[in-house]
Amino acid sequence: MSDTQTKYHINDADQLFKENEYLLDVREPFEYEAGHIGEAVNISVNEIDSRLRELPKDKKIHVYCQRGKRGASAVEILNDHGFDAVNLEAGYAAYTGQYDSANAVGGNRGASAENIVIDPKRIMVEASGLQCPGPLLKVNEVMGTLEAGQQMEITVTDFGFCSDVEAWAHKTGHTILRNEKSTDKVVVVLQKNAPVSKDDSDAHQMVETKDGATMVVFSGDMDKALASFIIATGARSMGKDVTMFFTFWGLNIIKDPNAPKKKKTGLDKAFSMMMPKSAAKLPISNMNMFGLGSRMIQHVMKKKKVDALTEMIDKADKLGVKMIACTMSMDIMAIERDELLPNVDFGGVGTYIGDAENGNLNLFI
Repeated sequence: MSDTQTKYHINDADQLFKENEYLLDVREPFEYEAGHIGEAVNISVNEIDSRLRELPKDKKIHVYCQRGKRGASAVEILNDHGFDAVNLEAGYAAYTGQYDSANAVGGNRGASAENIVIDPKRIMVEASGLQCPGPLLKVNEVMGTLEAGQQMEITVTDFGFCSDVEAWAHKTGHTILRNEKSTDKVVVVLQKNAPVSKDDSDAHQMVETKDGATMVVFSGDMDKALASFIIATGARSMGKDVTMFFTFWGLNIIKDPNAPKKKKTGLDKAFSMMMPKSAAKLPISNMNMFGLGSRMIQHVMKKKKVDALTEMIDKADKLGVKMIACTMSMDIMAIERDELLPNVDFGGVGTYIGDAENGNLNLFI
């Protein structure tokens, strides 16, 4: 078991690195790619149970995450399996040491202090109150209008944006000049970079042969639908080609509330009567309470300035997210083409598999 009397802070990592101690980063891969400490090994906390064989039992494992909570969970798992593990408190967000990969040449967190030049004529964007993925979508939208070398500054109140924007910049090849948190807001300054030519032999960049994201949306629950569109719009804003394949109960999400009424009989009529008429009428997976829970969560979302599901669907369409309705499921669920939103395509499992083969992110929701 680990020595519970000794507490470690994230800034002890430099000394641990010099002493060749084992550092384990338990964040998600995209967080690790945006910046990590030294040569820390990356295994997500969600994968630890299945990858225990990759970890040493003859060394103390020094674990860290973004802010400390996931690290503590990982340490508990490791200690339960007989490893000697400790958590580096405060997490990568508080790291100020010298072995931060994001500060290396080509990193996107920013240059050294003396090399940072903030343009006084930078574009100012106020996004306070917007919840995930709103701020990231706003960054993607504004950066699309800028020329190479231009800068933008965005102010948000969602503190998760700090790590989100790091991953976005790393993926898209732009530079973060400033990423600062205060007690009530986050201020980020970004600079747009010109695309790197594939023929540039001096370019150091990660190249992925597959860069799509696909998801099967099976559930007709509002909360799960919200999660699917948050992921879809976030992935699209990071440059991925996104395909959402709606099947069975998921077809209710993409129903057109303005569709003409259909005359149906028998089981077709029964199905239509029992199913929600549009995304705004979906139930939630827990505490639905005959629809009261759904109305409550929509009220809270509006109060917290979170986009409604209908607005997320519209944003996904404008971003170019491909939405495909499963024609086999449509037949079973007695849903006709003109009952669905006009921006929806139609296809079968072959269409989905074709897109999934070009993806490195595949989900079932």
